[in-house]
Amino acid sequence: MVTENGRAELRGLYIDPALPLTIAVGQAFDLVSMPAAVGHAALTALRARRVRLGPVVADSRRSVMRVGFLVAPAPEDQAPVAGHAGHAGHAETAALREWAGRLGGALGVRVGGRGSTATLPPLLPWRGWLHWLVPPGGAAVLWTPAGALLSVLSEPTGARLL
Repeated sequence: MVTENGRAELRGLYIDPALPLTIAVGQAFDLVSMPAAVGHAALTALRARRVRLGPVVADSRRSVMRVGFLVAPAPEDQAPVAGHAGHAGHAETAALREWAGRLGGALGVRVGGRGSTATLPPLLPWRGWLHWLVPPGGAAVLWTPAGALLSVLSEPTGARLL
């Protein structure tokens, strides 16, 4: 069961909300991962544009230092159907994935979908290397719009700021 905001799916995946969760990516969400500096700049730009953000996670281990935006999953085996409810997010994610494959590597942007995994922070307060920059639930009501994220990352002025 997939809801528009994905909160139910994300919370339902945790066996113990006090522990980190490693899960397969590509069904409930795709993960757009980037170096921490790029991710924090993108998050700041999205907030300045008043984009309603979905969950955003940060891995602060010195060897990793990445930020990940959870976006709607793009089906890998089929093209989005124009006009079909729910496929706008899929089309945006597919466009973001295509951009990351061509140009995003220069910024260190990767899109994880089916066949990849992600480790998410606990849902309860936790002092560890993983933490939510935008937690699921509460003010985070949608998956981060992939189109808005692509816009911020690919704009010539935005790329200079990042």
